[in-house]
Amino acid sequence: MTHNVSGREHRRLFIPFIALFIILSLLMTACGEDNAQSSGAKLGGDLGVGLNADVVTLDPLKSTALVDRQVMLNMYDTLVQVNAQNEIVPDLATSWSYTSPTQLVFTLRTDVKFQDGTPLNADAVVFNIERILSTQSSPRYSELSSVEKVEAQDTSHVLFHLKQPFSPLLATLSDRAGMILSPAAVKSLGDNLGNAPAKAGSGAFAFGEWIKGDHLTIKKNTGYWLKDSQGQALPYLNSIRYRPITNGSLRYSNLQTGTINATDTLDPNDVPSAKSNPDLVYKQAAALSFFGFMLNTKMAPFNNPAARRAVEWGVNRQEILDSVLKGNGVLASGPIPPTSWAYDKNFKPYTYDVNKAKAELAQIGGSLTFTMLVPSGSPLNTQEAQFIQSELQAAGITMNIKQETFATVLSDTDAHNFQAALIGWSGRPDPDGNLYSYFHTGGGNNNMQYSSPQVDTLLEKARTSNDQKERATAYQQAQQQILQDASYVFINHGVSIQATTASVKDFAILPTGIMMFTSVYLSQ
Repeated sequence: MTHNVSGREHRRLFIPFIALFIILSLLMTACGEDNAQSSGAKLGGDLGVGLNADVVTLDPLKSTALVDRQVMLNMYDTLVQVNAQNEIVPDLATSWSYTSPTQLVFTLRTDVKFQDGTPLNADAVVFNIERILSTQSSPRYSELSSVEKVEAQDTSHVLFHLKQPFSPLLATLSDRAGMILSPAAVKSLGDNLGNAPAKAGSGAFAFGEWIKGDHLTIKKNTGYWLKDSQGQALPYLNSIRYRPITNGSLRYSNLQTGTINATDTLDPNDVPSAKSNPDLVYKQAAALSFFGFMLNTKMAPFNNPAARRAVEWGVNRQEILDSVLKGNGVLASGPIPPTSWAYDKNFKPYTYDVNKAKAELAQIGGSLTFTMLVPSGSPLNTQEAQFIQSELQAAGITMNIKQETFATVLSDTDAHNFQAALIGWSGRPDPDGNLYSYFHTGGGNNNMQYSSPQVDTLLEKARTSNDQKERATAYQQAQQQILQDASYVFINHGVSIQATTASVKDFAILPTGIMMFTSVYLSQ
């Protein structure tokens, strides 16, 4: 600031100016203290989170459940990650580049240590990727089936050798296939890795304890490498306590009373209340998911395509969306959601048509009876299954409902011990993640045992192309065949939600539906 004053005026203004300077200095000091206190005020607190099912395993090699990912992605860092705009951004890898169409080099962070004190380096990445490539029974194996081998060029550079160009690789490495765990911890923990992965990750939180059926706690990683914009070490929270609450009404009641601070899902009946409650925050965004039910194509009666198509025509998807889901989501015509660049808005393979369902039934003797596995403890799941049951009855199809715990449903579907199962998919940023593992022959999530040479060829073609338009065409053609063969009855695409108490701050809603708590804090 410049003052243009005469000598006489300078004498008169000298004392006030000094006083003003002192006052401003005090204000600036106080402001600095407020900023420091503000940053400090973010520190601490224990967050309670409600999950719609109990976690199944904390070993990314074996996991197939979304609830597992909710916990693991807060403990284990990935090579890359997906942001709120559904873009691939750095995580453990600061950058990457293709040296040829089949060679991809990642540059790693050099300031990261696992929670057991061992360093993140190229050898650790090689160990984790080779663990997948050597385990064909893992759901991750089909996700990385185009990777031939990985090698450490030096401590901070990893080279992926591909069998052929593989466009979805980065998106695939943003999730379980890209989680990097301490090799020393994996070796020492052995089979206990899935139940108590102590000090195995490098993420914002470390494993604390898991009392199955009651709670799972993760605690602040005091050596976490990431800092906020003011240089404050993250995370702010001391701990996160996850509680499995399968009953949606009970989960919402816990949120209302502050017993939990956040929930992964909210039953449609509770959404209006959450939106109008001043003590809660509710937001939703379009997601990548699909929901419906599997049909086991190798077990009677669904080893007959006519039986599968009869069920497709006999389900009233609009009624389920309106009456059960209360309009939360959009109708699904296949595995590709409207959020995807490969979505085909004109593709409408099945409507509710009792006559067409009966025509398909006529090919197999005019009647059909089967049992659907339904995850227990959720009135919403039960209601949806009952709607499907009633709709199919009108076409002459008898559906029995068998309720099992979510973990048992996963176990039975993995073992192909089912006829039909009400189970959905949380979705992935690249369409390959919604199609290949589910519908390619031998795919890691292909519990329907579906197989189509035409679909296999199209999905493989889409993986090797870098032309998005060409890939979209291949996915749309594959989707048409998948729906014709009817191994999965698609009902709706879901939404990602954010349902928290008002005290939860800086909580980003992601299209993946994952609740990331790295920079979340609780207001005082």
